[in-house]
Amino acid sequence: MSAGSIAYFAYGSNMCPEQMAERCPGGKAIGSAKLHNWEFLINIRTYATIETKHKSTTHGVLWTLTKKHIATLDEYEAVEEEMYYKKTLKVLHEGKPIEALVYIDPVCEKGAPDSVYMKNILNGAKFFNLPKDYILQLENKWRKNIF
Repeated sequence: MSAGSIAYFAYGSNMCPEQMAERCPGGKAIGSAKLHNWEFLINIRTYATIETKHKSTTHGVLWTLTKKHIATLDEYEAVEEEMYYKKTLKVLHEGKPIEALVYIDPVCEKGAPDSVYMKNILNGAKFFNLPKDYILQLENKWRKNIF
């Protein structure tokens, strides 16, 4: 990663390359990554978040962004309104640990996603070749509304 760049781990709709091109033009996808002991879920606000869960793994996409990109994401993720908060966590990319910024919604009561939102998540997961079993798990949960 270049000097001044920030590693960002996306596990929700920001995995979608088209969405990130709009939100963070010039941001670069490094590739797939995973976060151990955290579980992906859709909450009652209909948004993606993660919560700690032993032996769970959340897969996502590692991006390299600028401070300006992060300021933009802070607005989209409503950090100032406390919809999401930022945390630095250790993710694995190609077997190597990397400290990455992650946005987390503190509301972990499970809900159901909007279909366009979920399609963006799945499009990103497929584009970046996340594990097939993980993608199937997301699709099955969406189909059955059991996040």
